[in-house]
Amino acid sequence: SMRCLCSTGRDCHSVSIIVPLFIYFLTICGTSVAFSRTAKRCVRHPVSCIVRPTHRVSESSHQEKLMRQFQTASFSSQSSDPPSTSNIKHVCVRILCLHGKGGDGNQFVNHALMPLRTLVEKRTANNLGHGVSFQWEAITAPYEIIPGDGGAGYSWWTMPPGVRSYNAQEYEGFEKSASMVIEKAFPPEQKNSTDIIFGHSQGAILTAALLSINEKLWDQTSHSRPLGYILNGVAWPNPYQDSLKTIKQQCTISNDGNLLPRMLFIMGKRDNINPIESAMQVHDAFQAADFDVSIANHDGGHSVPLGRDENSSRALEDVADWIIDIAKQKASRLENEA
Repeated sequence: SMRCLCSTGRDCHSVSIIVPLFIYFLTICGTSVAFSRTAKRCVRHPVSCIVRPTHRVSESSHQEKLMRQFQTASFSSQSSDPPSTSNIKHVCVRILCLHGKGGDGNQFVNHALMPLRTLVEKRTANNLGHGVSFQWEAITAPYEIIPGDGGAGYSWWTMPPGVRSYNAQEYEGFEKSASMVIEKAFPPEQKNSTDIIFGHSQGAILTAALLSINEKLWDQTSHSRPLGYILNGVAWPNPYQDSLKTIKQQCTISNDGNLLPRMLFIMGKRDNINPIESAMQVHDAFQAADFDVSIANHDGGHSVPLGRDENSSRALEDVADWIIDIAKQKASRLENEA
């Protein structure tokens, strides 16, 4: 299918610029007309819109390829209308939220994510009824940042001054953080396992690294593993680059043709904390391994979209609809297991 990805962020129906005379001719003949879906420009925004396929487009030239790939990458559930279903039974979706460096669990889930949480609840109530609920949980990283050493708050690992996660040789303390996340994601009560892991910045890097080394997080044969992962402002987990580069081979050997989890990458064009090049490296590694990857891009920076302008609101809707789709997926699975 084709979609208009214009500055408005809304879908536009495309028609060929050569159809008017053709329509006139067919109208005289009393024949109905189906508009072309392969046009290059749309009717609603004829100047600014270019109609592009909903799937990603191959480009050339390294830097131009990267930016074009980022700007035109599609979000598979992107729609002007939220997803809908009927007769959905009650289902609770557990979302485990991992904050970034300098934050904490409470601040992340109750402040940074509040616009998204509000939108998810609203769109769920309007389209899925009250049979779906969401449980947003968070844990705080174990390492407190000493004031004066680069801010305050907490981090998931420590590094020497001036070293960044995407070029570090080691994440000191990573194992402790990894154990915390795995224990929270897979509690003893299997029915209460996590459905979505939402990582921001260092929390997203932690999620990517864990996916590359822990088969339990993506093994489709396990009904307790998360259904999806959201990575906002992620960067290349450099100490785990070998496992991430071989994730495709790991999945091919272990997964035996089963479907892999869904992943949503949120990227801000003005992110000056973790460069887009690094985020695209992570995206491409999981895409090559046949994870179901999507991108929700926006014009902002490193933070989760807040919905304060039209572009940010569109990105926030994309993320909300992706989460609601996961809820529908869980409900369908529960119905099949009943």
